[in-house]
Amino acid sequence: MRAWHRALIALALFCPLFGPFRAGAADPPWPTRPVVLVVSYPPGAITDTVGRRVAERLGVALGQNVVVENRGGAGGNVAAAHVARQRGDDHILLFTSYGNLIIAAAAEQKLDFHPFRDLTPVTMIGPMSVVLLVRPGLPAEDLRGFLAHARANPGRVNFASVGVGSSYHLLIEQLQAYGGLSFTHVPYRGGMAGMTDLLGGRVDATLATVLFARPFLSDGRARGIAIANAERSPALPELPTVAEAVPGAQLTDGLAVLGPPTLPPPVVARLNAALNAIISEPAMRDWLTGEGVTPRPGPPEALSTEMQTAAGPLQRLLAEAGIKLE
Repeated sequence: MRAWHRALIALALFCPLFGPFRAGAADPPWPTRPVVLVVSYPPGAITDTVGRRVAERLGVALGQNVVVENRGGAGGNVAAAHVARQRGDDHILLFTSYGNLIIAAAAEQKLDFHPFRDLTPVTMIGPMSVVLLVRPGLPAEDLRGFLAHARANPGRVNFASVGVGSSYHLLIEQLQAYGGLSFTHVPYRGGMAGMTDLLGGRVDATLATVLFARPFLSDGRARGIAIANAERSPALPELPTVAEAVPGAQLTDGLAVLGPPTLPPPVVARLNAALNAIISEPAMRDWLTGEGVTPRPGPPEALSTEMQTAAGPLQRLLAEAGIKLE
């Protein structure tokens, strides 16, 4: 009996060591070559600025080079479609703002990929703060003043966006639908053209990320009156959210990493852990916050839930407002 007892104890002690060894042997080493991080916007955009800094640190964490490849176009959908097509390649990732994926799913756009089915969520970097800006000469010192001015002048307040179907455009539609307002929507191809016309007094309001807006806020050429996101921004804590005055009006967008539909779960788990550690580093966390990105580490499921939850209200808004996005 004592011999048996000793044998069982020896086996029990050995099994925990043996189990991980077998599990580890079953999973091939990864990465075995450089990882490509496809950034969905051109150099200079906040997606690119943050993506490059994340790529540098991710390369160190993985012990392998992470190469940034910019593929701008179609509001980020060119890059997303490219990564979605890379079935079987576990060395390619997408770094994007996920607002465009939410809108594409809500609008049921005819794309050659589905934003939810054909991409594998890896992790959220964090929500990206967007500021509501008005021209200095507009008779509105704050958000409530701006809304009062718009109500007193229906259809006469020109509100610029970065294009029809963008998250900025849909916030304007939300303000009209939920706030009883009427704006003249002025779509531009990109943010700089709209900002130029705001500074020149040709449009009254626009939206911009904190990074893009900061120089114009600093020198007084534009006035920030609200944050378009659901939560206040640590970068501009004094500004209220739009939803504080118009419940239901909020912009859902942020930065995230996703992979092809076939990205293996062990790779997803390793990437998620590495990226969560990176954005939780004090220096990185402070830098992201200053750029208007609130670090939000979490499991892949948190990103998936965020996107799918936001798609429902946008789908109803598009239907009610009769907005068709091609």
